[in-house]
Amino acid sequence: MFFTRRRRRELFGYIDQRSGGRVSGWVYDRLRPSDRFEVEICSAGAVIGRARAERPRDDLARAGFGDGRYGFHFDLPDGDFPDETLAARVRGEDFWLLEGASRPSFAEELINSTRRGLPRLEPTLSLRQADARDSEIAAELQSAWRLHVHGRGTQRLGGGGAMWTDIVSRRHRPLLGLLDGGDPRALAQCLVGVQKSAAATGIEQGEEAYRDFLAASPQGRRAAVAPFHDMLASLAQYLGVARVECAEQDYEGETLVATSQRLVAEIEAALGFSIAPPAVFDGLYGLEIGESVLHGRDIQALYLALRAMEASGVARPKICEIGGGFGKAARYALLAGARHYTIVDLPTVAAVQFFALRRAAPEIPVQFRDPSEPSRGAGVDLVLAPEIDDDAVVDSDIIVNCDSFPEMGDAVCRGYFARIGRWAPLLLSVNQEAHRQVGSSGRQSVVGALLPDYGFTRGYRFRSWIRRGYAEELWRAPERRAQARVKAESIEISETF
Repeated sequence: MFFTRRRRRELFGYIDQRSGGRVSGWVYDRLRPSDRFEVEICSAGAVIGRARAERPRDDLARAGFGDGRYGFHFDLPDGDFPDETLAARVRGEDFWLLEGASRPSFAEELINSTRRGLPRLEPTLSLRQADARDSEIAAELQSAWRLHVHGRGTQRLGGGGAMWTDIVSRRHRPLLGLLDGGDPRALAQCLVGVQKSAAATGIEQGEEAYRDFLAASPQGRRAAVAPFHDMLASLAQYLGVARVECAEQDYEGETLVATSQRLVAEIEAALGFSIAPPAVFDGLYGLEIGESVLHGRDIQALYLALRAMEASGVARPKICEIGGGFGKAARYALLAGARHYTIVDLPTVAAVQFFALRRAAPEIPVQFRDPSEPSRGAGVDLVLAPEIDDDAVVDSDIIVNCDSFPEMGDAVCRGYFARIGRWAPLLLSVNQEAHRQVGSSGRQSVVGALLPDYGFTRGYRFRSWIRRGYAEELWRAPERRAQARVKAESIEISETF
């Protein structure tokens, strides 16, 4: 019996062009410069043709790559093959050609490599009008607003510190007027269309992003949602339903080339619930998943909810989020089994959270709560940030904050850090650390530079799975809080819904 060992190769090569109906590049084996290769051209992971890499290239010869005869050209067949889906690999090998000047302009912002190409992404824009149910929820919101917020003067807009003071004071006044008014239909129309307005800027989408998407070409729209697909691929890797890329072992891009729909199906199978959000807003762009629109903030919120559940060390934790966006992490956490969720936020943002959660998850109780009073039961409590003081009652297993502490500024952060050690034994922070100047409001905060002043110790620190440039840290509160928590657990009453 004879055994043959596969010849070792050291392949090197690039795609120089993948536009204008042509894919071109070169490939070379450092160990066997006389070998020539057949290159498979792929679109969205499927082979669409082959080309022989044996064309002469003077630039390669001058650079010392053998005789320089390693180039190839491939003219695309008839059909729709977006540039970002195109890739090339050596036939019979696992080597995918590197990306040269033809790399998509957005690729440098992605966590995963595009060497195998992207799938055919399906960008979409939500289209809906306010209906009778929206008006009913808006009427509930106005009633709750009058009870908990009306007559509190400037507290209705709050401060927030640094950039948030400016955002709410300039961009949330029209919403504030509708909340104070008596026309629930007008308020419903405003809330359904909030993603198309300046009021959503800094929270999710906002007016400028909406207009840019409307004006974009099909290629531009696919580029706009490519980061969302990248987040989805990273979430699949975090959950272990896909393998993590490893450039050192030349293993790149297998997850990224899967369709968004396939990734969502695999993630949902692992989690046991649907991650595609119900339609709440008009004019929100994202990935088309069935009849739903999946935005990057949905994926970020799901990741935050799952990380909070895991980091808490409790099977059904009570979670408190400071700065809750549009309440998406709260919804995902409750779907995943959290017992209760508290959001501390600015009043007008809390109003949008009330509407979004009541519309997306009608089975979940949502209520405003005075911070001096204990929680009234299951569901979501909305606590207004301007009312937080040393007497605030927030009983939770873990505090979470994502992408907002730095923008609050040191003074506001310190106000929270002086108190939250009494609220929970743990703090999960997923934030950037750019420390940039924010207009005339001072510099952004760095969470890890402030927390030790209040007795917090860091349990772990690593890069976020979902967003480049974000650090995920778990902080432990001072020991006195942990001891108090043990005593409280012995008399705690189980809550279900």
